[in-house]
Amino acid sequence: MNVIILAQTSFWFSDQTLDLIHNWDHYFGSVLYPLSVLFHYIGGSVFFLCLVSFIYAYLRPKLAFELAIALLTSGVFGLLTKFYLESPRPFPYPEAYDEKAFGMPSSHVYSSFVVWGLLAYRIPNLLMRFISVFIILFMPFSRMYLKVHFLGDVSLGFVLGAIHLFICILILQKLDKINLSHYFIQSEKYQTLSLLGIVITLSPIVLNSPFLSAEHYQSLSAVLMSSGSLAGFWIGILYYPRFSKHKFLTWSLKFTDDPNFWKIVVIRAIVLLLILILFYVIPGIIIKASILKDDLIIRYLRYMLVTFSLILFFPILMQRIASGKYFVY
Repeated sequence: MNVIILAQTSFWFSDQTLDLIHNWDHYFGSVLYPLSVLFHYIGGSVFFLCLVSFIYAYLRPKLAFELAIALLTSGVFGLLTKFYLESPRPFPYPEAYDEKAFGMPSSHVYSSFVVWGLLAYRIPNLLMRFISVFIILFMPFSRMYLKVHFLGDVSLGFVLGAIHLFICILILQKLDKINLSHYFIQSEKYQTLSLLGIVITLSPIVLNSPFLSAEHYQSLSAVLMSSGSLAGFWIGILYYPRFSKHKFLTWSLKFTDDPNFWKIVVIRAIVLLLILILFYVIPGIIIKASILKDDLIIRYLRYMLVTFSLILFFPILMQRIASGKYFVY
């Protein structure tokens, strides 16, 4: 389905709507632009990777898995919707923000609604809920302020995010009744289940074609990055129990006045950064410098590798340091 004609004639897809937003500059001075740029990065993949990694390392793996699955499924569904709706972004593209995929729905708005809504649900803290609501409400405005999305783009992203979050909460309420201590899967069929996960998450590759437009390619590329990450989480959840003692299947870190507390914080940070550098930063540099930088399979594998490495190697390394005394604390 193509909405180019609609984009040229509708209030929901009009440049005039975006221009009207900048009238607010007279009232808020120079605050809106830097805040909108900040929100551009807050809604990006690097920030979400760091956020999920932090929660996995310091808070609790169950919450990290919930956020990761909700985030990545929203990414896959939202980006596939972009691929099929073929809705153009405001033209010309703002090169500074590297947004070349189709516009509708806004992935920043969609995923931010899901992630921050889920955080507000799982962390019933007044400050957390205030931050979450502010991000959810300001994200659509920031995307239009930077002129990377139309009003129709952010509106659909907002609606889809609300529906996705509602479904996630319903599922979590069912899981909470089971009262699982962790989400790691202990199964002798881990290899079969891993391959099944790869087959399912790699299936969007069938949409690839040498005749795709640049916007189609960028949208599909982002789909495979999300689905690759989803595969990595799935395989990590299956493999980690085979290398871990049962007592290391869950962990957390609570603030205390113990003199070892900050030592634990630093050690976990070093291990986490080491994994991200080795399996995300360095492969990214190598791939970008190679002839395979635009290959969709390579992008899928890169994101599968980093999430699998995070799920598996972080807790394994923490177990090996001082017999795990800085891990299960």
